[in-house]
Amino acid sequence: MRVEIDLDLPKRIPEKLKTIREHFRLTPDEIATKVGARTGSEILAYENDEDDLLVTVLWNYSKLAGCPIDQVLYDNLEVTFTNLQSVSNA
Repeated sequence: MRVEIDLDLPKRIPEKLKTIREHFRLTPDEIATKVGARTGSEILAYENDEDDLLVTVLWNYSKLAGCPIDQVLYDNLEVTFTNLQSVSNA
């Protein structure tokens, strides 16, 4: 049995990373410390698709937004934000 694998990588990750940063009104330097990136320049490289995104940074973006990581990864899904403070106080 032959299995077909789709090797197309997601194209919208950089756009979604910027959407998350802008949602929280953070500068690249401010979000860098929250998601485990070294500098704001590293964040801009991710947003401009100029560098490979570290899985740990991707994971932290997802946690910050309060969304499933799938929403950041899959082009056909949009990022939905959850108020994590209200979730943790429930």
